[in-house]
Amino acid sequence: MAEAITFDWDVPPGVIADVRRRTLYPFKPAGPETDAEMADNPTTVFGAALQAGTPVGCVAVLDEPNHDCALRVRWLGVDDAVRGRGIGARLVQATQLCAATRQLGLWADVRVKAIPVYERLDFEPLGDFFELPDIGRHRVMRWWPSGLRP
Repeated sequence: MAEAITFDWDVPPGVIADVRRRTLYPFKPAGPETDAEMADNPTTVFGAALQAGTPVGCVAVLDEPNHDCALRVRWLGVDDAVRGRGIGARLVQATQLCAATRQLGLWADVRVKAIPVYERLDFEPLGDFFELPDIGRHRVMRWWPSGLRP
């Protein structure tokens, strides 16, 4: 039987650094350059999905106004071995709770394969698809707490 998944919010960036690299940037070498952007914005809050204490998923939310929203969702990643179990959705829901508590909207540059997760959580698409070099096709998606949509 698979170990239960637990979720932890407001973890230090080092807790999710390996799972972030593994799931989102496997083509980049491990090292300070790859992880440096995690510390660029001091408002960033990190979340982790853990299996037997080992990170298997990650997400972050940070103050970065754009697209009529005040907060940005970044670095949603889930290990292949545990995908399809609702872990990505639970991580995104944690960002929604954070935003709702602050009464602020969320936006994200969402990879194509993650769009269904965001759609199920009532994010709406904005604009056309676009390509990020070395990463792939994305689309901006947005969400607001009830009653706050512009």
